[in-house]
Amino acid sequence: MTYAREHELVCDLLGALEGESSPWKANCVGTEFDYQGGRTDVVLLLGVEVLAFEAKLYRWRVALHQAYRNTSFAHYSYVVLPQATAERAFLHRTEFERRRVGLCFVQRFQMTVLIPAPALQPILPALTERARAAFGSHGPSHC
Repeated sequence: MTYAREHELVCDLLGALEGESSPWKANCVGTEFDYQGGRTDVVLLLGVEVLAFEAKLYRWRVALHQAYRNTSFAHYSYVVLPQATAERAFLHRTEFERRRVGLCFVQRFQMTVLIPAPALQPILPALTERARAAFGSHGPSHC
């Protein structure tokens, strides 16, 4: 599937995360978590753990940098791309592994994880708590 805008990719991501075939059964999914270091596209709460997702249509290196930054507060951090871009990025698997960031693609509300993100201990636990508080009281987001 070809996406004209990043927003469409994020909507597919939300559908995949909230769907029956999601790899994670979230307490809550929210969008646009703003913090001093940036703005995370999607945050998923899984019990007490925080997962962060950065979506891009083409610029996977930019998304990788943003996802790496998200490891300051997230227990797991992922880059989400369209399939063709994800397959190109996968050729640079060591870049993702070195930064401890996962890689996946979505297509029609289905998610495929190419590189699982390892569990991390966030270095800014106060920011982790802020992310939990920002989305903990909301239900799942919809486009």
